[in-house]
Amino acid sequence: MDDIRNILIWDNPILGFFETPVSSGAPLVSSLFPERYSRFLEQLIVARKKAGLTQTQVALALKKPQSFVSKYESGERLLDVAEYVEISRVLGADAIKLIGRI
Repeated sequence: MDDIRNILIWDNPILGFFETPVSSGAPLVSSLFPERYSRFLEQLIVARKKAGLTQTQVALALKKPQSFVSKYESGERLLDVAEYVEISRVLGADAIKLIGRI
C-alpha cells in the first residue's frame, strides 16, 4: 500500500485540491450592490470592445498581466476607483458617463 507521503498533492484525498464552484455569471467577489456592479462590468466590456481592444492590449497599456483584465471583467476581482479611472482612460471612454449608464 502506498505511503501517503508518496502521493502527489493533487492526488492526495486529504491534502489535494478541492473543487470550487463555477461562476454562474454573477460576480465572485462581494459587492453591496451586485446587480449594479454587474452592469458596471458590462459597461467596461462594451467600452473595451467598442474601442476595438483585446484584453491583452488593455493589460499591456495598464502594465498588468492579461489575467488582471480577465479577472475584473469576470467579477473575480473588484476594481477600486483609481483603477477604474485609469482603465477608462485606456479605453478612451468617459468614466463619468460609463458610471451614469448603470
